[in-house]
Amino acid sequence: MFFADLVLLVVVWCAAFVDIRKRKVPNWLVLTLVVTGMSVQTLLHGLEGAAVGMSGLFVGMAVLLPGYLGGATGAGDVKLMGAVGTFMGVTGALMAAVASLIVGAVIALGFMLVTLFVPTLQTPWQRYGLMVRSLVVTGRPVYLKPAAGEIMGRRFPFAVSIAAGTTATVVYPWLGSGAF
Repeated sequence: MFFADLVLLVVVWCAAFVDIRKRKVPNWLVLTLVVTGMSVQTLLHGLEGAAVGMSGLFVGMAVLLPGYLGGATGAGDVKLMGAVGTFMGVTGALMAAVASLIVGAVIALGFMLVTLFVPTLQTPWQRYGLMVRSLVVTGRPVYLKPAAGEIMGRRFPFAVSIAAGTTATVVYPWLGSGAF
């Protein structure tokens, strides 16, 4: 399984670097990962492995689908997370997705904190304050979209978060078992 994990990590980090440069995860890269993941699952575990890979694909995509529908992530990110699921199965896909969302939140927090130290950047803090005040006064959450030029309105390559979250999920069991 070490070789399959290595292939997964190499390809998912390639996707991250392409996403950094082009702000897009190419379909051919995701398809390669899906075919490889499904092949590995099927070769190692037969039809049960194929079912595990397919289930992981759907769960991985389902976790990021709401973000895509809300405009927070791209379709390539959703497909990439599904491709990760073909290697990791349902539980692994969920763990990798949660880890990826945590990494993404940390990156977003970093963007927000940068605005405190770089006065030329348009800050999101006033908008966030207005949303909180609206919630307190009306009891209903209100979302205000970022203004043009606001740092939180910029898209960042979420494939980096997926690569980091997947890496953490793959490496954690290795560290816990004393394999290294």
